[in-house]
Amino acid sequence: MKVVHITPTYFDDSSVIGGGERYPTELSGWMAKSVDTTLVSFASQRKSDRHGDLKIEVYPVKRFIHGNKVNPLSIRYLSAIREADIVHIHHVHTLVSDLACLAASWLGKRTFVTDYGGGASLVLNQKLPVLNRYQKAIVYSKFGAGFLSPELKDRTVLIKGGIDTTRFCPDASLKREKKILYVGRILPHKGINYLIEGFRLLKRPDFTLRIIGRVYSEDFYNHLRELVGDHAVEFVHDANDHRLLYEYRTALATVLPSVYTTYDGSYTPVPELMGFTLLESQACGTPVVCTDAGAMGEFVDHERTGFIVEQNSGEAIAAALRHLINLPPTRYAEYESRCRELVKSLDWSTVVREHLRVYEDARSSARHISQAA
Repeated sequence: MKVVHITPTYFDDSSVIGGGERYPTELSGWMAKSVDTTLVSFASQRKSDRHGDLKIEVYPVKRFIHGNKVNPLSIRYLSAIREADIVHIHHVHTLVSDLACLAASWLGKRTFVTDYGGGASLVLNQKLPVLNRYQKAIVYSKFGAGFLSPELKDRTVLIKGGIDTTRFCPDASLKREKKILYVGRILPHKGINYLIEGFRLLKRPDFTLRIIGRVYSEDFYNHLRELVGDHAVEFVHDANDHRLLYEYRTALATVLPSVYTTYDGSYTPVPELMGFTLLESQACGTPVVCTDAGAMGEFVDHERTGFIVEQNSGEAIAAALRHLINLPPTRYAEYESRCRELVKSLDWSTVVREHLRVYEDARSSARHISQAA
């Protein structure tokens, strides 16, 4: 089986959409351990590379349609489809996706799609019957499935998760610190302002709030710094993989406080389609606190691996953190154990196995239809 994954951008130093790049990159990398897999993406120059077993083909883009960096203008990448058995397209609403779907369909390839919210202003599927050419739409949360176009909803498969449990795991040599952790981009819909508010309401000067992530909104970042005042809040913008693991493994709790409506009144319908931070933290045995926005609640066992709280509320975050801080050591250890147990069925090996099963089932279905005809 030869699988080609096509994504408008992929997760590197020029990342622009976070999890929407990271998921196809991780999925294809892990899939390459089992079958012949190629990741197709776009940049300013043509490049061929290999990361372990994964082949990476990057095609040049001279410009983006309407300046949208998830909608590159390119056709040369379509040659990568020719030798594929499976074409898995990431993002529904881009011109790259539509062209790949049509080309794969015309060549008789089994074609699948995973969406990450958002999209482009110029696509073909608004005018042409593109979406009905996908065999299946594969989603990683029930919440995400709700945003699919009507043509895809009756062909949806849920495969939850995606976490490297060989990398994100506890380290018995490390001890918990009096530290609350946030990991993610610094953007308004991440709700970090409510986390800072909740931390202040804790009134625990012996604790530190550590916020790890790149700044994607200077205005929001300046707003956060004003909220901090003289409280023990630290910003880290350049954490490498080693530092990130250390922070997860030594934090008392990790918080992902995303919201639909931000501090300045802006609204996003898709604040979190999964929340990698939640899985990474729990895989390290660290309990989590998240809001009831998006899909996050699907990846937290409320009051067993952490807490799902009301969004836009510093008070709710403070109450959950206070509960975790005040747990006796034996009770806290139960949370740690349940966190590790929760992610076992969400590891990348399981996710890849489920994807390959869906790909094979589609071939079997096509064969039966052909024989019946």
